Amino acid sequence: MLKTLRVSDEVHAKLTAILGTLMAQSGKMQTYEDVIEVLLNKSVVLPQDLMKQIEELIEEKKELGYASIAEFMQDAIRIRLDNLSDKNES
Repeated sequence: MLKTLRVSDEVHAKLTAILGTLMAQSGKMQTYEDVIEVLLNKSVVLPQDLMKQIEELIEEKKELGYASIAEFMQDAIRIRLDNLSDKNES
């Protein structure tokens, strides 16, 4: 059974961008249903105060080169994974 969901133009644009990313990553056609599934099952919700700290850091230290919270988080997670991997090998 299909349901209709109303979203703003801004939300639609963001969903479309995520859809494009998913298609690029998977190499196959994706649907908005796939996007919503990813958002519901593979997303991480961060506390507002942590998000604010990240936003402030990105704004105050533009020389770090982060264009978005997502970019910062990806880098931070990679660094942490590398750090943990190094500790496990010792």
